[in-house]
Amino acid sequence: MTRGSEVPTRLTRSPDAFWREGAFGVLVLGPRAAEPVTLAGTGSALWHAFDRERSLSEAATLLAAQFGTDADRVARDVAPVLDALLDSGALEATS
Repeated sequence: MTRGSEVPTRLTRSPDAFWREGAFGVLVLGPRAAEPVTLAGTGSALWHAFDRERSLSEAATLLAAQFGTDADRVARDVAPVLDALLDSGALEATS
């Protein structure tokens, strides 16, 4: 179910995903995943960006402002991570 750079229009965290945050980052286990994913460093901010429904563009703009970088670059860099989180069921498309 790989989407590559074709991330769905709007995303949010799945209510069925288990996650915990600690000094290591955010540990996320999606309902379709056999193993959890650790989102360390800026990955933690990515997870928190989807605490409500957002588009990739909205999340990239938010993260770019937070980290002082270009939103287009952020969108390119996070697309594979979002793809993996979608595949695991940790994130879900809302439209």
